[in-house]
Amino acid sequence: MKKLLLSALAAVALSAAPAFAADMPVKAKKVVAPVAVSPWDVAFGVAFTSDYVLRGISQSNHRPAVQGYFELRYNINEMFQLYAGVWGSSLWTGFANAEIDPSAGVRFTYGNFGLDVGYVYYGYPGGTTTTLANGSFGEMYVKPSYKFNDWLSVGGIFETGFNNFNNKAVLPGGAWIGDAKHYFYAGNATITLPWQPWGVSIALNPEIGYEWYSSGVTANYGSVSDTYWDVGLVFNYKAATLDLRYWGTNVKRPTVGANQCGAAAGGNNMCGDRFVATLKFDTTFSALK
Repeated sequence: MKKLLLSALAAVALSAAPAFAADMPVKAKKVVAPVAVSPWDVAFGVAFTSDYVLRGISQSNHRPAVQGYFELRYNINEMFQLYAGVWGSSLWTGFANAEIDPSAGVRFTYGNFGLDVGYVYYGYPGGTTTTLANGSFGEMYVKPSYKFNDWLSVGGIFETGFNNFNNKAVLPGGAWIGDAKHYFYAGNATITLPWQPWGVSIALNPEIGYEWYSSGVTANYGSVSDTYWDVGLVFNYKAATLDLRYWGTNVKRPTVGANQCGAAAGGNNMCGDRFVATLKFDTTFSALK
């Protein structure tokens, strides 16, 4: 009888346990609010180069140059980013002491495809030539890119001044002859090597470009259409990048007159194959948080 009574009490207790548990207060889990990410960001950097080369032509007379930039960015969503910024470099051309290039545009990203469309103004404060009051000029650009996989990305550039090369700003008594059309095309690739010693990524970065000038630019500046090429071995560790690059171009110093390489008589030759070393530091405000 005693055993029967104990069994009955145990059964009642077990049947009531869920009810007791349900009546017990349960401590609710703390809900963590998602961290709001600002759509604004600022990218900035500085570079030290042994020779400022632009499209195969030395802009620093084969001397070292200091460069820097900052860029304000606004992310509309995951696909679109607006930006505006300024890039600058020291010069040793005798034409101007510095180059200041403001630019603005929009970047579009969809999967592995990217597209950068914008405007850049190549500014040379105080720059003068024999016929022009201002060597500055503005151009629109389109830069598509595609990442095939973790080790291969390709890109391209198309840039034009829409018949406004150097703004045709003539000095008193000077005259611009003909039109001022200018087009620039280039293709490049980034080939990331499979090993990263001590966390340093290593990549090959070849590029080839073609620059075309109209007869008007040639008549005024002595410029000729040209092809350039370069290949770089790029080492990156966090915010630091070391770019070791070899440049070449098919344009040569003229035997008569002048072109972008310089004058036939006297002065330095801005063209010619050369090796360039550049040390860069780049980061963003968001990366510093």
